[in-house]
Amino acid sequence: MRHFLGRMISIAAVSAIGILSTGTRAASADETLSTGWTGSLSTYSWLPWISGDVRVRNASLDVDVGPTDILKNLDWSTLPVWMSYGELRNGRLTLFNDIVWSALEAGAGIEGRVLAGSVEAEYRQLTVELGAAYQVFTGAGSSIDLLAGGRYWRQETNVFLQGGGPLALAIERSGTVDWVDPFVGARFQQNVAPGQSVVARADIGGFGVGSDFSWQAMATFNMELCTTGGRRIDGYLGYRALGVEYSEGAYDFDAVQHGPVFGLTMNF
Repeated sequence: MRHFLGRMISIAAVSAIGILSTGTRAASADETLSTGWTGSLSTYSWLPWISGDVRVRNASLDVDVGPTDILKNLDWSTLPVWMSYGELRNGRLTLFNDIVWSALEAGAGIEGRVLAGSVEAEYRQLTVELGAAYQVFTGAGSSIDLLAGGRYWRQETNVFLQGGGPLALAIERSGTVDWVDPFVGARFQQNVAPGQSVVARADIGGFGVGSDFSWQAMATFNMELCTTGGRRIDGYLGYRALGVEYSEGAYDFDAVQHGPVFGLTMNF
């Protein structure tokens, strides 16, 4: 049972901070800055590996989880996952929003001399990011944006133990934790060919306001794929790493996750 609960906490941690992905779309360095509003909407996926430490009360667990652990435990009785990223741009100013929802479930049987039965766990996570970026440099096919914003995190966990044998019992426990992380960072874009660019983004946050400290680094290759209904569709593929140190009461989480990220963007 300890192995199962540890595994579930590990999977939940991956979902909570590992699935989160920020968009990479930025106005092309060769585009003329618009005086009206334009925008884009992305759907994406991030497949992370994660390693670190989790402490719940007096129990400490080493986290070592891959993408297959998340995929195998998606809860299909509800909306299992949602990831979207949107931007609105006007001149040098960009407003962006990221929404991530995930639902996981897992179960295991228990066999022992005193206690037998089953244990089930459910996990729900919502992350909402709001921020703004401002272009401070453009030229020679490249551009630099400075950005700032905040991320709201909410994690809910429910564990149900159904016992049998000599000690027949039913126990249900649930818990919720949420916080807001401010962050600041920068984004760099370089055009490498017509309709193709590389984008790199990095930010730091937390600062003891929400988490103790968090950092992020991501790089992607972006390409125009097609135009449909007068709307340009772009695709991107890259790699992302995210680290966080969070503690509240008896709960501590210190981990780094990294893996490939890919998505599609519709421009309007």
